[in-house]
Amino acid sequence: MQLTRPALFAVLACALVWAQAETSAVSVTGESHPKAANSFGVSINTAATSATAGAASQSACTYSTLWGVAGEKSTPAGRLPDFSYSGYHAGEAKIPSPPASWDLKKDFHAAGDGRTDDTQALLNAIQSIKSGVLFIPQGTYVIAKDIDVTRGNLILRGAGSKETVLLFPHSLNDLYGNKPQGGQSQWAFRPGLINFIGKDPITSETRLASVTADAKRGDRTLKISAPVSIQKGQWVRLVESDPAKGSAAAGSLIRYLYGNLSEPGPGLIGARSAVRFLSRVKSVSEKQIELERPLPYDVRAEWGPEIHAFVPSVQEVGVEHLSLHFPWTPYPGHFKENGYNGLFFDGVSQCWVNDVEIQNGDYGISLDATNFCTVSNVTLTTTASRAVNAAAGGANGHHGIDVAHGTENLVTNFDVQTKFVHDISVEWYALHTVFSKGRGVDLNMDHHREANYSSLFSELDCGAGTRPFNSGGSGDRGAHSGAYSTYWNIRATSRLALPPADFGPLLNFIGVATSAKTSASPNQWLLEQIAPERLCPGELQEAMRKERIKSVK
Repeated sequence: MQLTRPALFAVLACALVWAQAETSAVSVTGESHPKAANSFGVSINTAATSATAGAASQSACTYSTLWGVAGEKSTPAGRLPDFSYSGYHAGEAKIPSPPASWDLKKDFHAAGDGRTDDTQALLNAIQSIKSGVLFIPQGTYVIAKDIDVTRGNLILRGAGSKETVLLFPHSLNDLYGNKPQGGQSQWAFRPGLINFIGKDPITSETRLASVTADAKRGDRTLKISAPVSIQKGQWVRLVESDPAKGSAAAGSLIRYLYGNLSEPGPGLIGARSAVRFLSRVKSVSEKQIELERPLPYDVRAEWGPEIHAFVPSVQEVGVEHLSLHFPWTPYPGHFKENGYNGLFFDGVSQCWVNDVEIQNGDYGISLDATNFCTVSNVTLTTTASRAVNAAAGGANGHHGIDVAHGTENLVTNFDVQTKFVHDISVEWYALHTVFSKGRGVDLNMDHHREANYSSLFSELDCGAGTRPFNSGGSGDRGAHSGAYSTYWNIRATSRLALPPADFGPLLNFIGVATSAKTSASPNQWLLEQIAPERLCPGELQEAMRKERIKSVK
């Protein structure tokens, strides 16, 4: 009888840990960079090559040298980041499901018949509900203008993504006209037709202390300027900025975010608050705090490190079990969009989207300067191909799901059933963004430059696999990916090509279905040739989260 995977795991775990502790076949492909943040420059041709042939043939799993069986290979200063805090409430709480207090039809007299304009009913509901769940029953609700939500503790809940439809007949261009700049549509990037807008300040009022001594990536202790009202268990934010343009150190922080292996790009030099790392405080003593989490960055005096309070104005907002539909129109092409833009979250924390379909959109979902948000079970689709003219370039929209500026955001169980210019995107200094357990018809993992740092793409099906690393972003804003982006269990119907050599530094390719034998990049990539179907765990972020929660208990 064939053993199940759990049974094999129990029998072979010890043997596999021993096997992977042995020396693997390694070839050096990266150049020597004395200024590099890490000295990794290896490409691993096989995983656990010193394991016995008998053990390998019996095992259903192959384990990465970066993670091991249960995280024993991972170290705080190593090249595999800690993605375990990504998502709603750092993955420590389930998305809430309180009973609905309000009904859009019964309490606010919406029709939901697909003909009556229900805009005012929805606006009245949002304005009058102080907190709670607004239930939107089965039906099609015509919403004839854009909707802004500027307070927290509000859930918009439908009867199901196939049952409740919010139909937006007008684009932003229809509603407000368009003033293109440099040939680029005013509505190419923002806003949405539903917007959740908050404030997440980093100001003199939120400043708690300056950091008075340098620290290294992986450290947990920070020296601070003076005793302050920082409490054990409090969430605080480490903030660092690139030195001002024209100064001797200008560009040094951005260069660091690129592993000291790529130039920062002139468009990023002098960026304020490029580092926005969040952690609870484990302990406080005079002029020193200990963080719960290891630092994902160095701390240096030249970057003006400060500790700030984390006080987002809008939290606990969600959209679930409904669809946003736009009328079918031809996609006018990249930067020519009319503004059929979906759900936008700006400056909010602890937010979620679940069981949502967006149809015929120019832009699906945007998470901008959000923290600890989860997007799950989202489907992006069209009623028919929008790529009906040459200007569309074969695309049906601009961005599918985009994450920028924020930290610890999780996008999971998504289905991109159409082709965008950029299907899933990460950009603008975003930290620990995770895309997991998703698929696309020909998925591209867009890295939109701007020093996005330590992102994870885990258990993804790229469909046709013709453009996995097609990426955009202005050329003056650095390489496509910052340091330590990790690709884990990535597959397609065809073998995937690795990105160009200058795509980004210190990238990890673990269980990627590629025919590449080594990484050709001088930027110190690591390639572990493991068949995706044999890689364990199959999804890394959830494995990390479980191990962290287990260790706390």
